Amino acid sequence: MNRRRTHPAGSDVVVGVDGSADSRRALRWAVDVALSRSWTVEVVTAWPHDAPVFLHDVPGHHSDARERARLAQLLVVGEVAGEDASEVRLRTTLENAPPERLLAERSHDSRLLVLGAAGTHGLAERCRELGTCPVAVVGPGPDQPEVLPPLLAHARG
Repeated sequence: MNRRRTHPAGSDVVVGVDGSADSRRALRWAVDVALSRSWTVEVVTAWPHDAPVFLHDVPGHHSDARERARLAQLLVVGEVAGEDASEVRLRTTLENAPPERLLAERSHDSRLLVLGAAGTHGLAERCRELGTCPVAVVGPGPDQPEVLPPLLAHARG
């Protein structure tokens, strides 16, 4: 029996977006999958990606790193999902956190986490260690993404 989970907190597909061409391809693939299955999509962007100090959002505090991440996410979502905006159920998350922790956290109850291939092998492995759902790594070519199972014992079956 194929049961559909119904919880308001999670999305069926979580996609890591950093503004790169590979993250655009990852989002395009995730949107196509979501549309074909009537799934929801959450676009997740962590900022800053590589800075050692993490600043928390403070009302009235401007952060160049946050603004760059916000604009990158907005641009990618507009380019990729814009044409399907009326059909795909999509939401965005922008948070000041290590990417692997944020992606694993946001995809905890999801069916799939999707990442672009460039520079994400280490990220994909860390997400597999922390996460509970499969990780799809979308490459630059026409091939289907590599789908990697989660590594933790508490992963969804």
